[in-house]
Amino acid sequence: MTSSFACLTMILMGATERVNLNLPAEARERLRSLAKAAKKPEAVLARSLLVEAIERAERAAFRKRLEASRTPRRRARDLQIAGAVEKLRG
Repeated sequence: MTSSFACLTMILMGATERVNLNLPAEARERLRSLAKAAKKPEAVLARSLLVEAIERAERAAFRKRLEASRTPRRRARDLQIAGAVEKLRG
């Protein structure tokens, strides 16, 4: 599921909740600038950016847990597989 699809799904399902967020002045100006360029309301753009950032953080945490669970033997096997794939690609 893509980030924009996840955000759209949450909006359509009515699963949104209000969050009061104080931003540094510089961040607020950058948000305003991005929203103006995208021709979207600040709140809509802020919501999309926040949902995407949460999804990225969750994926990063998952990858970190996955990497921590790998044994040296499995790492070596994965490197062999990656090397073989690179050889096939040329």
